[in-house]
Amino acid sequence: MPVVMSFFRYNIITLIVLLMACEKPVIYDHSVSKASDADGNVTLTFAATSADISRSNPLNVYISRLNVQLFNAQGVKVFDKVKTQVSTDSDFGSLSLQLAPGSYTVVAVGHSSKNAASINSPQDVRFTSSNGEKLTDTFCHCSEIVVPDASSSGYSLPMYRVGAMIQFSLEDVTVPSAFTYFKMEYTGGSANFSPTTFCGITKSSQSEQRLRNDMNLYQCYTFPYLASSGTLKMTCTAIDCDGTILRQRTFDNVPVSRNRITTYRGPFFEDGDGEFKLSDFSFVIHADWEGDTLIHY
Repeated sequence: MPVVMSFFRYNIITLIVLLMACEKPVIYDHSVSKASDADGNVTLTFAATSADISRSNPLNVYISRLNVQLFNAQGVKVFDKVKTQVSTDSDFGSLSLQLAPGSYTVVAVGHSSKNAASINSPQDVRFTSSNGEKLTDTFCHCSEIVVPDASSSGYSLPMYRVGAMIQFSLEDVTVPSAFTYFKMEYTGGSANFSPTTFCGITKSSQSEQRLRNDMNLYQCYTFPYLASSGTLKMTCTAIDCDGTILRQRTFDNVPVSRNRITTYRGPFFEDGDGEFKLSDFSFVIHADWEGDTLIHY
């Protein structure tokens, strides 16, 4: 009987160990910290600002994550970890902070990536990939505030779109049934930007992949390198679930501008002469993009 009990205990312990080994670990993001201090003396309120300056919109219309860092007069980070809010927070867009009197540079970055933006300085913000998507629609605020004393004070800070969107609208009559992913690769743009200038700071090669959707509309973002506008070289690839290339096309001199959409529209899978007509429209869409460049290919 003791032998049987020992064997039973051994199996129970083994089972517990196996269950613990199969349990998924909890991974914490150590690059962020609690956004607000309950006893803060300074309140920062952010809003997405439109071209129509009489109207501001809630941040959660555009973004799901807000990262904020402050720098003192010597350019040193005030917080060890970037302050972060998500759109499900009841106070999303409003931060209460405890600050000593003095001058500070506020850098706020709004986006919808699952990873926090790295705010290294007022001239350097960087993003890392999350689930195959590195850049999303991005807003930013960068300015100096002065906290005169220890009494309570508030600041209303507008956020402006800093990226350019490129989208492909596939207008094929027949789309291969095996088509599963649309991959967009480009050179000439940047995945990082300067909050001071709103321009890209590192000329890089980017790759974004999207799952096939019913509208056959695929979007990606970039920050024009060292200027408010520029051109990209883009290679777009239709891929099946096994990674087999079904169709690949390259587009040279793709125009991009901050706060503007560049749309390529036409049949993607059909063979064509490669010619397209460029028409440029400038108009305001609600509080969003300043305009849309439409290219038929």
